[in-house]
Amino acid sequence: MKIHIASLLKAVGLGCCLLWALQGLAQGSSEPADGTQYGVKAGANFAELWGDDALPESDRKVGYSFGAYASFKLSKAVKLQPEVIWSLQGEGSKESGRYKISYINIPVMLKWVEGRFYSELGPQLGLLTVSTAKSVPEALQLEGFETFDFSLNAGIGYEVAEGWSIGARYCQGLTNIVTGRDLRNSVIYLGLSYRIF
Repeated sequence: MKIHIASLLKAVGLGCCLLWALQGLAQGSSEPADGTQYGVKAGANFAELWGDDALPESDRKVGYSFGAYASFKLSKAVKLQPEVIWSLQGEGSKESGRYKISYINIPVMLKWVEGRFYSELGPQLGLLTVSTAKSVPEALQLEGFETFDFSLNAGIGYEVAEGWSIGARYCQGLTNIVTGRDLRNSVIYLGLSYRIF
């Protein structure tokens, strides 16, 4: 197991700075406190690796994620929502073993709200924290995981009760996650979020 402590510290620091900076922007706008919200979220990931170097006949690996978000009102129907999320991803194959790869992901989502429904789209920066391999044949083992992963997210959701929302999101990696290999992240996320204030 490889634990990337430097990446972990960078991710936490970057995430805190991002939320702090955006909070300052929101407070300096014409609609300060009433348009700003903070909350937590958690859910299940269904992840796999795409590309020519993915494990043969791999299935989506079930993982989980949790983190926090800040939401800033840009207009009546549009919000900007940066998040800091720890996410367990990777892929699995019955014959070729599995990879567990965890990231601290920092998506910045633009959300369109219509009543209780919302849709969202935005980029994501991932910082590698841990990578492990179990029962993977030597010929298929990967080394040289990239520290950064860039992705694009799209999703939908629904507010089921005051402060509580359910959501689905698809994350497609845009960059290869291993040096010199054709391999990108692909993650389907289903989760629940709760607005604290």
